[in-house]
Amino acid sequence: MPARSKKSGRLPRHGNAIVTVTVRDANGFLHHYGDIETDLGAVHEALALLQLKSAAMDAAHRDAMGA
Repeated sequence: MPARSKKSGRLPRHGNAIVTVTVRDANGFLHHYGDIETDLGAVHEALALLQLKSAAMDAAHRDAMGA
């Protein structure tokens, strides 16, 4: 059985997901974005973009280019 959103107690519509985003900036501040219902495909695309823009990906690319 799918997990329910803790705050709202509701499930997303078919094909959607309820996501909660918490971001820590360079100064250590947390930015919290509450429950957002969005298309599941948009979630996948956003996560892929975050991975592509990550510091780890940059380091791996630099290592590969230097080898």
